[in-house]
Amino acid sequence: MIAAVAAWAVISLAAPKWMSDKNPFLREFVGADMLSFLGVVVTITLASTANLHFEFNKMEEAAGSAGFPKTRLRLRQSAYWLIGMLLIALALIVAKPWFGPSDVATSLANGAALLIVLFNLLVLIDITQMAFTISPKLPEKTPLGLDTIPIRRTPARGAGEALPETDIEQVR
Repeated sequence: MIAAVAAWAVISLAAPKWMSDKNPFLREFVGADMLSFLGVVVTITLASTANLHFEFNKMEEAAGSAGFPKTRLRLRQSAYWLIGMLLIALALIVAKPWFGPSDVATSLANGAALLIVLFNLLVLIDITQMAFTISPKLPEKTPLGLDTIPIRRTPARGAGEALPETDIEQVR
């Protein structure tokens, strides 16, 4: 992110035409298209954040204690940052026409918009990685790698002979 900020500053000041409104993509993107894109990213990420929160609840309830205070704090901070960046993007898009026709000013505004998009994508990646670190609680395996389930057997019908009271059956 630091490298992206440095590149934004250098390009905006040294070659502003690359990121000014003379770039047709940025002229069209930094506006309603950007808000639509960020709206989708924020919606997906906040839904993932809520699911992670619920999974942490389940894991802590199963363990009988709160075990993820730092993770929950970072998750909450990520959610608030996403909402904050969406509001900053909205303010930037509303204020962009006030910057005037200067290539440097529009380059700085368009670059800031791209940094907001990059930041939101990095938060999305971070939360996705967090989701993939949660592993299921699986039953222990036997030396053969199979789950064992004790099954109580009843006498066989018509055979006249009873089977043993308990038998362990290997189940895949």
